[in-house]
Amino acid sequence: MADRRRGGGPGRRAALTALAVGLVCASCGGGERERADLLITAPRLFDGERLISDGAVAIRGATVVAAGSRDDVDVDAMRTLELEDATLLPGFVDLHVHALGQGQLLSLVTTARDVGAPDTALPLAPPQPREPRVLAAGPLITAPGGYPIPVHGDEVGHVVRSPDEARAYVRSLADRGAAVIKVSLQFGFPVMTLATLRAIVAEAHEHGLRVTAHVGESRGTRMALEAGVDELAHMSCERDPTLLRELAAAQIEVVGTLHVLRQYGCTVALENARTFVEAGGRLLYGSDYGNQGIPTGLDIVELELLHDAGLSLLQVLAAATGRAGDVTGVEGAGRLVARSPADIVAIPADPTRDLAALSEPPLLLVVRGQIVVGG
Repeated sequence: MADRRRGGGPGRRAALTALAVGLVCASCGGGERERADLLITAPRLFDGERLISDGAVAIRGATVVAAGSRDDVDVDAMRTLELEDATLLPGFVDLHVHALGQGQLLSLVTTARDVGAPDTALPLAPPQPREPRVLAAGPLITAPGGYPIPVHGDEVGHVVRSPDEARAYVRSLADRGAAVIKVSLQFGFPVMTLATLRAIVAEAHEHGLRVTAHVGESRGTRMALEAGVDELAHMSCERDPTLLRELAAAQIEVVGTLHVLRQYGCTVALENARTFVEAGGRLLYGSDYGNQGIPTGLDIVELELLHDAGLSLLQVLAAATGRAGDVTGVEGAGRLVARSPADIVAIPADPTRDLAALSEPPLLLVVRGQIVVGG
């Protein structure tokens, strides 16, 4: 199964290539010094994967030109901002939101992926200067009578009846700028055939798009695995340790949404997440904002549940920054490396020791190179 997944998907390959380039370029020396509009320094910098002491990040326009240890960031900056007792981090990435990013305005989340918007939302309008970057799937592709239409109405679901019809709709989404394709495999409602699901996956991959699946239990999860879906939009709510280990072996990411699942009475999601993580599975951050009880901005409870599932605090931060960014298709999203987007937050204290630090108001918020808080 892993061999058929094209190295984990086009978004991740591009982001990992950018990371490698960034790590090299951030430490390059010699020649003319890189020009920067702003150099920001702080005692700690989390680059999306690792914590660096005495860190610095330099930006020009909407792009990071260098980041890493202060000694390695040698730039000619028009302005320098020195922060005391602060941690620099990339803007956070929420892989599961609704309301097209409205709940993330002026928060630590600078990239939000909407995975259930009306068809008319595509193509998206360019974000305003202070708004987060928003990516969208459009409606969930589903069977006649399938979820989410009986629950949420037909605006956020699109019915397909055959593999050919499914391929045509995926092409339409791709042509209108969809960043990911979402399918519904929620049993308890009618579900598309495996042949239709495979057609969706094949067409999406031809357009360089990932497929994420809404699942509730093992039957939908097994279908996703058999069809080569790239990720699950929720952790499964049925105990099946063997299947969870198969997901991990197939390198299928799972966007946990553990907080919202707990809100809706799914009592085994956290235990399933632990099994998945223990098997080497990659658990990623998504809040499912738009559901009752899920806060605006960064959901600290969701981060704490990822920690309870077995991720270290550094891994939790990576799951909500660099590793989440890797699957968006946006080069460098969720990372502070050369050529990544200039989305930067600075918070007091050290979240690698206590996630509660992320609930404090930011000292600094930079969105696509523009300072919108502090500075």
